[in-house]
Amino acid sequence: MDRNSPIVVFDSGVGGVSVLRALVRELPEEHFIYFGDSANAPYGPRTTEEIRALTLENLTRLKAEYDFKAAVIACNTATSAAIGALRAAWPELPVIGIEPALKPAADRHPGGTVVVMATETTLREEKFAALTRRMESRCRIVSLPCPELVEFVERGETDSPALEEYLRTVLEPYRESAAAVVLGCTHYPFAAAALRRVLDPATELLDGAEGTARNTRSQLAERSLLGETGPGSVTFLNSSPDPAAAELCERLLQTPSLPPLPEKTGRRTPMDPKERFVSVYRQFIRREGAEELLQYLLASDFFDAPASARYHSAVAGGLCQHSLNVYDCLRAYLARPRVQQVYGLTGEDYGEESIAIVALLHDLCKIGCYKAGFRNVKDERGVWQKVPTYNFEDDFPFGHGEKSVWMVMKYMKLTDHEAFAIRYHMGFSGEEDARTVGQALAKFPLAFALNVADSEATYFLEETP
Repeated sequence: MDRNSPIVVFDSGVGGVSVLRALVRELPEEHFIYFGDSANAPYGPRTTEEIRALTLENLTRLKAEYDFKAAVIACNTATSAAIGALRAAWPELPVIGIEPALKPAADRHPGGTVVVMATETTLREEKFAALTRRMESRCRIVSLPCPELVEFVERGETDSPALEEYLRTVLEPYRESAAAVVLGCTHYPFAAAALRRVLDPATELLDGAEGTARNTRSQLAERSLLGETGPGSVTFLNSSPDPAAAELCERLLQTPSLPPLPEKTGRRTPMDPKERFVSVYRQFIRREGAEELLQYLLASDFFDAPASARYHSAVAGGLCQHSLNVYDCLRAYLARPRVQQVYGLTGEDYGEESIAIVALLHDLCKIGCYKAGFRNVKDERGVWQKVPTYNFEDDFPFGHGEKSVWMVMKYMKLTDHEAFAIRYHMGFSGEEDARTVGQALAKFPLAFALNVADSEATYFLEETP
């Protein structure tokens, strides 16, 4: 393979120029051929089979004509539908796709609301579903299809009153709550100016262009394919016979890209467990009495206590962290399509408020029960040593799950689903009659789901001293 051969950058239209900008900055010595399939745009409403066929057909023709050394699929929709087929067609070449920048958004905003704007195809494909499953325990993910935004950009309308009104309408529910908005279509960064006016100033905009450019450099370097003859060049091709399409690409290439994310100044530092607990609590638990209950928790030892005396999270602050772990595990479990279909998890009893209530408050029964002490343990030499530990001393032995239910309901009402979930969150590991537990879990699937989440957090996420 000739290392001075061109790199093809493919998109369904003009949007991939946002990735091309980053590639030109990252690899100024390379020769790029940008091909936009504007004659068939937009790809978003098409079927997966149609998108795969169009992408393969275009790339096969470009390979025959230009013998490219690498292909960058600068289109989230085409990547989702066709990246596997493209890599199978040219296993010897770097074929780089793009995905919504959900991971960096989750890294920067743990526990926050992250809105992913994308096409219908990107959001329905398994590639995005897998990415969501990996990230959903770290932040609240909102999928927001925005098909008309592609059409605005395709006709060169990147900042207009009509565009701003459209964005204001689709983003209205999240304008104040979104910590970050992920631009999951390469067309969308060109609407950044209008997005900035619509969103809260503190909301970060993220796209995958810079990461894709860095990945391209890395893959070329691994195969010794980095260009040697710079300076580089850019050639625009388009399936549309209208010369305005190529002219629009050239104009978009000169527009400013999203500013780089701040490394330190202005970066939101990750929340500590207490801060995150309070943030999640206040964001989702809004019913009467909720604030009074939170004030009780803040005045208690809830945020300083361990989750157990000797087993999981037996450290100061372990109870709060365990509650957050259960919350993350429960949200991830309930988001699984099979869980929703088999257990019929619909309605308000499985909404964000109920999830937060049962996960964050299932272990209130442990408040005021742990006393610091010591126990004897043999060291590596076999000599007995006193080590710090906790002793469990419950002055109000009302039972485990039922005590937590009683404590919560002193402040606010619970639905039957919430009460039974907290009451039976230990499942069959509790001391109740197995038949009673089985009946409760069968009648109230939220109880079963909370037991799964509690078990996952306890046995897989939390260390045992």
